[in-house]
Amino acid sequence: MRDGSRRSLLQSIGSVAFGGIALSGTTTAAPGNGKGSNSGKSNSGNGRGGGFPPKGITEWGDSIEIGNGEISTFSSVTPSGKPKAVGVHFADGTFDALPYAEDFESGDATGMKIHGGFWSKPFNLDFPENTPEPISYAGCGWNPGGHTPRGVYDKPHFDLHYHFYEPDPVSQIAPGVIEDLPDEKIPDGYQLIEGGAIVPKMGAHLAPEDAPEFDDRNEASDWQETLIWGVADVDDDGEYENNYVEPMITLDYFENHLDGVEKQDIPQPDVYPKEGHYPTTYTVRDLGDGGYAVVMEGFEERSA
Repeated sequence: MRDGSRRSLLQSIGSVAFGGIALSGTTTAAPGNGKGSNSGKSNSGNGRGGGFPPKGITEWGDSIEIGNGEISTFSSVTPSGKPKAVGVHFADGTFDALPYAEDFESGDATGMKIHGGFWSKPFNLDFPENTPEPISYAGCGWNPGGHTPRGVYDKPHFDLHYHFYEPDPVSQIAPGVIEDLPDEKIPDGYQLIEGGAIVPKMGAHLAPEDAPEFDDRNEASDWQETLIWGVADVDDDGEYENNYVEPMITLDYFENHLDGVEKQDIPQPDVYPKEGHYPTTYTVRDLGDGGYAVVMEGFEERSA
């Protein structure tokens, strides 16, 4: 499929396609749902690789075993109370023996089929108690065959939603279409994709205009990672809110293209849904024997 055709597909795809992992059936992380429910195993705040996350100021949240490792949430806050890093950590070995379609079909792994017939393993992870508001929980998904649109995002990858609202109101987000989104809610350089389709229990998607998947000079295989902003009427007040940021990162990027620490700025909207600290940089870290981390940093306080 040529990229021009992919562009049209992105603008017209149905509301349950992109990010369909948010549909019902999400796996709940063990050992519990409470924030910091399993932080006792790392309550000392020890860094897990190369001195990151930083010792002494890091608390750990929920985790889930996957592959030959586990995925966990963490938050690092300075002694003065300033948010430093909020992230999702992939332990060494997590990418070994990840479940694929044949594992789900045989019953050797638990997952669900999403729109387009793709298999996915969705799961929610709470962040620890010290996490700055408004970040609430991580809505994650391992997509071994990617997801729709085909020819665009159908590569093995992880979706990592950093939600600004609690799971209950997010679960009430209904399908629909955003026909007109105020400019002040569109981050600089971003565009509303999929024709404004609202994915149930998630929201509509805003993507960078200069992302490879929107560049006519590139093929779909060039896609490695993209940072998405989400938008929906989460609080049912008749207005749309920016309700999450979402790194989508391919397994190929982690294993073959990540060079140490890769950091990029997060374009910001002009208005914010809640008062709190919002990340202005997004970092992916190769921690060597400590695994990998996808981190929100550069927090700045904003008013609603």
